[in-house]
Amino acid sequence: KGFDRPNLSLSVALKEGWKNRLLAFVEARKGLSGIVYTLSRKETETVAALLCENGHKAIAYHAGQEATLRQTSQDRFMSEDGVVMVATIAFGMGIDKPDIRYVVHTNLPSSVEAFYQEIGRAGRDGAPADTLLIFGLDDLVKRRRMIADGDGDSEHKLRENKRLDSLLAYCEASACRKRALLAYFNETIGDCGNCDNCTNPPEMFDGTREAQILLSAILRTGEYFGAVHVVNVVRGQSSDKIQQRGHDQIITFGKGADQSADFWQAMIRQLLAAGHLYVDLERYGALRVTPEGHQILNGETEFACKKIVPRL
Repeated sequence: KGFDRPNLSLSVALKEGWKNRLLAFVEARKGLSGIVYTLSRKETETVAALLCENGHKAIAYHAGQEATLRQTSQDRFMSEDGVVMVATIAFGMGIDKPDIRYVVHTNLPSSVEAFYQEIGRAGRDGAPADTLLIFGLDDLVKRRRMIADGDGDSEHKLRENKRLDSLLAYCEASACRKRALLAYFNETIGDCGNCDNCTNPPEMFDGTREAQILLSAILRTGEYFGAVHVVNVVRGQSSDKIQQRGHDQIITFGKGADQSADFWQAMIRQLLAAGHLYVDLERYGALRVTPEGHQILNGETEFACKKIVPRL
């Protein structure tokens, strides 16, 4: 039995305006059972309250609650129709409810395996079910930090970071998501035809020049800074920090002033997903250029990029 679950439709959305995105998603499936996974206990409470205020039967569930409360919540979810369980990953083990119609993640899960297991709780009855993963660059840095601060030797941490890279590549995939997901498990399928990329393919453009501007700015500022500083340099936004370090004097300063900060943040995510950049936690989340990134900078390879739609 392979990993493919043809009845699951996969989609990914960016963090910006995520509450409205979540509300629209749940509203479109009102009266159906679903799970919304969040990263922290506090967030389960906040998101459950948000859904309740908007007329949904939502329950918060996390390991910090009394066992009796958790049991009651679980019983309601199993027996009542249309309950939305907003939970940390403490919820789901041994939950065998066949008619869960959707699973949403409001943050990046810990790995592709964890993500696959969590979305696998939807549509056990074989009928269509939907998944939505909402993520942002800050999620990635948070996850990297959790790995860095966690237990395990450097080998273990390297493996965990590689698994996170695979998940980011899934999030930024420009072709069929199901193919990207199953490729991780060494399974090959044709296009699924029902993920967001299959039903609404992203436009692509040659982002080589933009990638070179970013990579150059990262190198010329010493590979010691995170996305916000690099984007400010590229857009020519002068600040005390930039002036003190002389970053307003480098050749790339202001070279990308014609594009928004959102555009450059999206470029950074795509470069990270494609393995041209990485986040160095030893340097507090600084962006660093990989050998593949150097090839783009030297004009040896091109960078095909998903079209970045400006926020309204």
